[in-house]
Amino acid sequence: MSHPAATKTARGEAAIEPQGNGRWHAVADACFRYRAISVVPVVLLIYFIFTPVDAGRFNAILNAVGFLIALIGAATRINAVGHAKPYTSGRENFLRAESLNTSGLYSIVRNPLYVGNFLIYNGLLIAYSSPGALAFFNVFFVINYHFIILSEERYLAGQFGQAYRDYLDRVPKVLLRFSLYRNNDHPFRLTRAVYKEKNTTFYWVFFFAVTLLVKQYKLNNGVIVHFWWHAVPILVLFALNVILTANRKPKPA
Repeated sequence: MSHPAATKTARGEAAIEPQGNGRWHAVADACFRYRAISVVPVVLLIYFIFTPVDAGRFNAILNAVGFLIALIGAATRINAVGHAKPYTSGRENFLRAESLNTSGLYSIVRNPLYVGNFLIYNGLLIAYSSPGALAFFNVFFVINYHFIILSEERYLAGQFGQAYRDYLDRVPKVLLRFSLYRNNDHPFRLTRAVYKEKNTTFYWVFFFAVTLLVKQYKLNNGVIVHFWWHAVPILVLFALNVILTANRKPKPA
């Protein structure tokens, strides 16, 4: 499959990398392949390296704000996945798309799932209340997702040609442009959203609870208060995840 040469979008973005950058293409494909797990070691490293700032009475506010931001990110993902056309927006480690998503959230931003990820992880780290951790993570996130998106753009340009290039020229990569909004042309499918997002929901709730526990541990000299308030939601979600996985019908496209 040949990929088009580099062009500039209406916003001056480099849409597709030029031919001959095989090394960077290999990096981009690797980032895409491992996108589901690449963040985990970085978050664990943050827990080990960075100490949260004790914000006193504002700790609870930071926890709530962080959770709300993460929840908005999760809702963004669920909306995008639920309205996505069949055989798109998959969780596999290979690229596959039989059609383009260009309506709903996809009409205002090309990568709503990654915008959702950005909000989820930043919500976690706002709750952790470490400016250094927040800065460190976002440097990693921007670099990592630059290559992930590059891999997807190369594939989609080769798969859909001018139709994708017109979409790429019209819609921003990650900054939402609400004036472009167009109603969804595909109905919301709850079954698809639940199946596709059940693991993501478990992971972000798990890491949010762990974030609060690590924060408590570090700020209280090893003392953790109300441990089960953090553990019970994780156990409930884990049980639901196991039940849904065990009783699933053929997975939705």
